[in-house]
Amino acid sequence: MDTENSVRHFVAHRLGISDEEVAVDVDLRSLPRFDSIHALQIVLDVEEHFDIEVEDHVVFEVRTVREFAAVIDQIVTVEADSAVSS
Repeated sequence: MDTENSVRHFVAHRLGISDEEVAVDVDLRSLPRFDSIHALQIVLDVEEHFDIEVEDHVVFEVRTVREFAAVIDQIVTVEADSAVSS
């Protein structure tokens, strides 16, 4: 499962909607029941799944699944590069 689909799944799961209802370019804040609690829960799901640490503010700065997935991919790459150079 790629990053965008993983994020779509976590968002859908937390909001109690189907993955298909979460388009990669939809504004997360426009989704039913999306609030700060759900946002932080989604961050926790992402951190556990990808074994990374995401600053909490990130989820409030990104607007779409696509943007959030790009940030996750960037964090994964940076952490992988750090592990290799250690």
